[in-house]
Amino acid sequence: MDSPSKINETHSISFLEKVNLDIKVISIMRKIVQHPLKILKIEQFCEGLVGTKEIRRYNCYKVTTNKEIYVLKKTTIQESEIYENFLSKHSFSVPTYYGKYLDCTKCWILLEFIEGKDLRNFSNEMAYLCAESITEIMNESWMNKEDYKNIKQDRFDKYMNRILRRSECLKNEIELKKAYDKFILRQKDCPRTFCNGDFLQFNAIYNKRRVVLIDWAFGGMMPYSLDIARLIAHGTENRITFPFYMNDEQRRIFVDTVYEKLIIKPDYNRYLLDIKLSLLNECIEFIEEDLNHPNEIRDVSFEYYYNTALNLSNEINKIIEIDE
Repeated sequence: MDSPSKINETHSISFLEKVNLDIKVISIMRKIVQHPLKILKIEQFCEGLVGTKEIRRYNCYKVTTNKEIYVLKKTTIQESEIYENFLSKHSFSVPTYYGKYLDCTKCWILLEFIEGKDLRNFSNEMAYLCAESITEIMNESWMNKEDYKNIKQDRFDKYMNRILRRSECLKNEIELKKAYDKFILRQKDCPRTFCNGDFLQFNAIYNKRRVVLIDWAFGGMMPYSLDIARLIAHGTENRITFPFYMNDEQRRIFVDTVYEKLIIKPDYNRYLLDIKLSLLNECIEFIEEDLNHPNEIRDVSFEYYYNTALNLSNEINKIIEIDE
C-alpha cells in the first residue's frame, strides 16, 4: 500500500538459519512466557537471492522449546496492539499471540509458529482458503466497528499523504495521472475494513487446511480493496515481477470468493472498479522511483508494471466517463 515490502528480486527464497542459543533471545522468551521453559533450538528467518551470496536476516526467530514452537519477532508497538486489541479477540486465521516484551523503545512479540509454506506458488485451493481467511476479518471490522477503537487510527492519514506524494511522479503521464486522481478521490469515501497493509504471498502460510495470515506490522483500518489488489497484483505465470506464481483463474477464484463471502457487499461492478483502482496504485508504486529518475537504468519489471498501469488507466477512465 505504501511500500512496506517493495522487493525487486525475482528469485529470492526464504530459509531458516540455525543460530547459537542467544542469551538475549532466551531472556526475552522467559520474560514473556513466565514459566519454566527449556529452549532446544533457535533459528533465524532469512531471505536469500538465488545465484548470489546476498542474505537478508530478519529480527525474527523460530524458537523450539520442550513444550511448544514459537516465533519471536522484533516489531512495532502498533503490531502488538493490533494483536492484543483486535486479532486475539476473535478466532481469525492468524497466529496465536502469547504476549510482548518492551525493551526501551524496542518491542518483541511472541507468536505461535505455523507449520506450512507461503503462497509464492499459488494454487486454486490457496485462492479459496485465502479468501476465506481475509473475509473473516473484513466482515468483523467493516466500517470501523467497536474493537478497532482501541488501536491508533493514524494509519489511513499516513496512507493518504503517501499516495498524494506518489501522484507527483505522474506529472508527465496524462492518462495515468487522470486515472490515479480518480483512485485518490475514491479512497476518501471507500468503505474501510481492517487490512493487513502488506498482503503479499510471503505474509500468508498454507498448511493444507487453511491459510494463516501473518505479519501485521502495517495493519490498520483502510479501504477494503487494498489487500485484495495487493495479493493479485504481483503474481505472474512467468514470474517477471515478484517471485510469485499466479494465473488468471486463481485471481478470479480469489476475487469472486471474497465477494461471495462478504456480508456487506458493494455493488459488484463497484467492487471490481475499486479493485482496478487499487491495482493501479500497486503498479504506480512499483514504477514511482523509475518515473522520478527517468535517466537511470530501469528495473526489469518496469515495462510490465508500466504497461499494466496504462491498460488499467484506459479501462478506469472509460468506465468512469460512461458513469459520469
